[in-house]
Amino acid sequence: MHHRRFILSILFLFVLFLPGWGWEQPARADGPPPDYACRGCHGTNQRQLTLPSGETLPLQVPLDELDRSAHSPTADQAVYCTACHQGRRRYRYPHQPNPAQNQRQLRQAMSAVCQDCHYPHRPLHDGLETSDDLPECVDCHGSHQIDRVNNILTRMSAACLSCHTNQTEAWVADLIAPRPGLGQAAQEYVGSDRCGGCHEDIYFSWRQTLHARMVQDPASNPNAIVADFQQSDPDLTFTRDEVAYTIGSRWKQLFITRQEDGTLTILPAQWNVASREWVPYRPEPGQPEDWRQACGSCHVTGLDTQTWGFEEFGIGCESCHGPGGEHVSNPEKVKPYAQVDDQVCGACHSRGRSPAGHPYPESYRPGDTLTDHFTFTTAETDVWPDGSARKNHQQYMDWQLGSLMAQATTTNCTSCHAVHDPGAAQGQLVAPVNDLCLQCHGDKKVIVRHTPFHDNAVRKRQFACTDCHMPKMAVSAEAYDIHNHSFLQPDPQASLDHGGLDKMPNACSTCHTDRAEDPAWAVSIINFAKKNYAMEYRSVFGAGPTPTPPPPPTPPPSVIEPAEPEPLPENGETGRSPAVYLGLGIVLVVLVFIGYRYWKSRQVNHA
Repeated sequence: MHHRRFILSILFLFVLFLPGWGWEQPARADGPPPDYACRGCHGTNQRQLTLPSGETLPLQVPLDELDRSAHSPTADQAVYCTACHQGRRRYRYPHQPNPAQNQRQLRQAMSAVCQDCHYPHRPLHDGLETSDDLPECVDCHGSHQIDRVNNILTRMSAACLSCHTNQTEAWVADLIAPRPGLGQAAQEYVGSDRCGGCHEDIYFSWRQTLHARMVQDPASNPNAIVADFQQSDPDLTFTRDEVAYTIGSRWKQLFITRQEDGTLTILPAQWNVASREWVPYRPEPGQPEDWRQACGSCHVTGLDTQTWGFEEFGIGCESCHGPGGEHVSNPEKVKPYAQVDDQVCGACHSRGRSPAGHPYPESYRPGDTLTDHFTFTTAETDVWPDGSARKNHQQYMDWQLGSLMAQATTTNCTSCHAVHDPGAAQGQLVAPVNDLCLQCHGDKKVIVRHTPFHDNAVRKRQFACTDCHMPKMAVSAEAYDIHNHSFLQPDPQASLDHGGLDKMPNACSTCHTDRAEDPAWAVSIINFAKKNYAMEYRSVFGAGPTPTPPPPPTPPPSVIEPAEPEPLPENGETGRSPAVYLGLGIVLVVLVFIGYRYWKSRQVNHA
């Protein structure tokens, strides 16, 4: 009888304490938060931490401000101390020594943790990536008093002035004030910042593109000006202080000033980047005085031609995807235009007139048929006799001249050009130019077989596919700095037919510039090559690469404290709660007591 009671007692206690014996139980909803111990100590801690540099750090955390911040434990997405102070081994009491040698290293370590959740960014600090004095996340946003989005602009001044000690609050307020555009924009445009709320990785990589930086404000980004205003030049008749905005930075840079009546006019000199010289700026005949009316639609987003207001400077998301107002209001059901469509590029990379007489298709929206809104120019001042471009921003017109590439359904502008990031090569190419061409034309890799009459030249210089297939024939800043995009390889015979090189350039004469190497000489060489070399003139154009968005950014590791996974328990620790150990102790006491009673009963029976 006693033996059976003993066995039943053991089974009952085993079942009772089984859940806490082998597995750690999840925290109860009404249990203490994971940082209750942190808050209990650091809410009133009056001591300081002294770093090896001698700098001190207060150990008290203003809990009331923390609870009101964006990182409040009561926020929609609760943030606890342990979300940022990671690593159970390091932050278990007593704390291990902090490895930071100074406050700079400490701020870098703290900011690296921010990047586990947030995309790294430094607005208004573009172009200063190599500086040792750049602010970290916590320098601008704080460590415990994290402002909510709607409070950032009103509370950021103090952070700015902690570094810019020679400036005023008024200067800061003007610096950080939103400048998405000017005036009242066209309806339903919301700005690229709104897109960045959901498409953060694309938004921040797009900000590094030529499109995003087309028009810049040197007041907020002094590095926007690439011109040398210290250079003495008779064409330079204005000062840097007169510049309100810059246009471009790759081939040339133009400068906009604001007149007293609010008119935005282009100043009378431009900076040519390649030659590093000032030259006179010559507007198109009949060009309106105000820059917005003259060429604004392709340099800003959301231009309203009634008010001449616009949503934002530069070529923003909505320039290619269309107005985003309805999508923002109902993102699940209303989708923006997201087709690979060369006409979207052609809306700005063409020259001509709209039905309203503007030099840009102001009524065009992505998804429309471009020719319903725009008539391409055929003026002799704009195109060569073969129809190809003489001036800049006419690449789409070249593309429409009938090459096999344009006819191929798998080839388009984005096959070669990155749109959401700066790309891998100049001109936002997705790959270096020859690598890019060989993705589809792999049979032309051995250039001496592709053009055997260049067998001596290939030993002396590096050839690019574009030297022959996309010769520079159009002008942006100086003669022939823009590639032909017809892919029809302009023939020297056309130069002869139309009266010489100045009337019609060709592919050969861009390299063969000696007096004896005129178009007639080039024609004779080509005829000789056709007769004496076996060449393949045309090949089937294969499928091009499929454009894909950039991968999400990988947050850099902390320089002080990498975000490590929770370490395995040390010294046999199981990480169970104290209640589990208490239960185990009670079980052992009961077992000892029952064992003792069982032993005593056996002694009595034997007696």
